[in-house]
Amino acid sequence: MTILGKRYTRAERGPRLRRVRGERGTMALEMVILAPILLILFMFLLACGRYFQTSSLLENAARDGARSASQTRSLAAAQGQVDEAVTRTMDQAVKSCKDSAGGTITTAFAAGSPLSVEVTCTINYRDLGLLGIGGDTTITKKFSSSVDPYRGVRDGSQP
Repeated sequence: MTILGKRYTRAERGPRLRRVRGERGTMALEMVILAPILLILFMFLLACGRYFQTSSLLENAARDGARSASQTRSLAAAQGQVDEAVTRTMDQAVKSCKDSAGGTITTAFAAGSPLSVEVTCTINYRDLGLLGIGGDTTITKKFSSSVDPYRGVRDGSQP
C-alpha cells in the first residue's frame, strides 16, 4: 500500500489503520457531551440578560416617574405621572413584567421634600425551567426627586 509516496508493508499498515478506525465517532461523542452543557450555558445567559434588562428598565421607570411627579401640583396628578411613566417605559419589557409592573409614591407629597417613587414588577422564568429557576422573581427599584420648595402644592382637598 502506498500513502503519500511511501510504500508500507502489511505489518506497518495494521496499527496505523486501526488507530484511524478507532477514532471514528469521537466528534459525535464530544457533541453529545457538550451540547447539553452549551444549552444550559445559553439558557443561563438568557436568564441573566432578562433580569438585567428588566432591572434597567425599572430604574428608568422609577427615575422618569419621580421626576415627572415632582413637577405636578397634586398627589393625584403625581400618581398619574408615575403610572404613565411606568407604562411608557415598561412597554419594552418582557410580557410577564409588563403585565405586573406598577409604581407608587412612597413619601409625603410636600414642597421642598424629596419625592420617592418605587416601581415593582415580576419576571416569569417558567420557560427556563430546565435550569431549575422555574419560578417568578420580583424586582423593585426606587428613585427620589425633590419637589421644588417654591412650587405651590395642593394636598388633594383643594381644587
